Amino acid sequence: MAYITLDQAKQYLGDIYESAYINVSTDLVDETILQDDIEGVTSVIDSYVKQTYNQTLTGSQTLQMMRSISEQLLYAKAYERFDSSEVPDWVKDRYDRGIFRLKDIQNGTMILVDETQSPRDSGFYYSFNSADNNGKGRTNFDRDSMAGY
Repeated sequence: MAYITLDQAKQYLGDIYESAYINVSTDLVDETILQDDIEGVTSVIDSYVKQTYNQTLTGSQTLQMMRSISEQLLYAKAYERFDSSEVPDWVKDRYDRGIFRLKDIQNGTMILVDETQSPRDSGFYYSFNSADNNGKGRTNFDRDSMAGY
């Protein structure tokens, strides 16, 4: 599910839409290129968010935040298409802020408060635990228990 519609993306991009999304073979603005970029941005967002939330996002505040991040990433993508050698610093900064926000969601630093699902537990804690001698409990590996190995 895309977090931004084609019409919303066109409105957000404004003048750069017509400059960045020209089909080189027809010299006309091509919506399918923009739609491909929307799908690409959605995939990037999902690659971060789905590591913490495994169901479809439904909260209105969350969806608004995902739309905002989509806009930030999409604007950078449009500038890449328009003139990749002259991407303004403010566009790069907005892209970076969007990615940092996604990383915060991914590692659990930022919780999506209006989501009905709970974030997944971190697998990091359990990756350093193993069964005890009888196979039932879990023993933490720490400096003392690993001494001598």
